[in-house]
Amino acid sequence: MKRLTKQLLLIIGLVIALPAMAITLDEARSQGLVGEANSGYIAVVDQSSAELERLVAEVNGKRKREYAAIAKRNGIDIAQVAARAAEKLEARLKPGEFYQDNLGRWVQK
Repeated sequence: MKRLTKQLLLIIGLVIALPAMAITLDEARSQGLVGEANSGYIAVVDQSSAELERLVAEVNGKRKREYAAIAKRNGIDIAQVAARAAEKLEARLKPGEFYQDNLGRWVQK
């Protein structure tokens, strides 16, 4: 019974701790794992992982909702909002972080 209790506590601890251990966007950017794509969304720069894919999907989902809201308020296409956001996001990158140029190549700022 003690063994089962210890295992359950370990599992519960891992379930609670795993989301806290997830990588943040800033960490992924500074490590060169993700970059600002020329589409206004983030993308994996080189090798992907399940954790990075989750991060990319989460960030891009939030951005898409925000871009759609801005586009609706201003009566413009969401692609226009995303293109403008790509320019602004690229300008805000720190040295060493990645962005995609107009030809789709990853470039370090």
